[in-house]
Amino acid sequence: MLKVAFIIALLICSTCTARAQVVKQLIGKYQMEAASGEVLELRANGTASLGGEETRWSANGTTLRVSDDTMPCALLGGRLILSISGLQIPWRRTGVQAAQTQGQPPSPSQTPKGRPGDGGAASRNIISGTMQDQQARQILMQSAWCSFTYNKVSGTSTTRRVVFRPVGVMTVNGGAETYSSGYGGTYSGQSNSGGAARWRYENQRLYLDQASGFQDIGMQATTNSNGYIILHADGREYSMCQ
Repeated sequence: MLKVAFIIALLICSTCTARAQVVKQLIGKYQMEAASGEVLELRANGTASLGGEETRWSANGTTLRVSDDTMPCALLGGRLILSISGLQIPWRRTGVQAAQTQGQPPSPSQTPKGRPGDGGAASRNIISGTMQDQQARQILMQSAWCSFTYNKVSGTSTTRRVVFRPVGVMTVNGGAETYSSGYGGTYSGQSNSGGAARWRYENQRLYLDQASGFQDIGMQATTNSNGYIILHADGREYSMCQ
């Protein structure tokens, strides 16, 4: 019995050590490659910064949790690969950790003062885009956005729920219900759909990448009579929802 207990304790200890090693390897600062350069910082005390917002993080094996997002992750050289909704989002490690990963001393161009070769000019854009862009991104991410349409001719109603995730992925879930009656009787049907795309917001424009490169979708924002924000895109209106 003592031998079995010792083996179990040894296995538990080994697992804890492996998890601690994963956490240690992930600690550092990363910049998103595929979107508008958002910065993710994972600190040793369990706190994190994503897009200028303070939050918390944890890791368990090959899974990373940042704020409310839990996603598979892989650390390959100087890049952190996050997978969410079928999309892979690469983040480039920056600063001293990036140089250590590559086994080289940090050069001035690798420090957090700016991107390589810009002489530090990107320091003012560490949270990329203008202040207006940053405020717009926070508005997009603070809530889900829902749309509802009804076609009187076909009797079809459609719903769509969009979530802008801080990791640069927009998820879409939708549904359609059809109800009609006539000489042939009554017909009803229901369907659901979902998808995901990369997103970025810069220069006061929303860009989506649906496997064909980032495209400006021409989104506009207005306010209704109650002062609530309404988004207009792809012929639909979206309002904040749960």
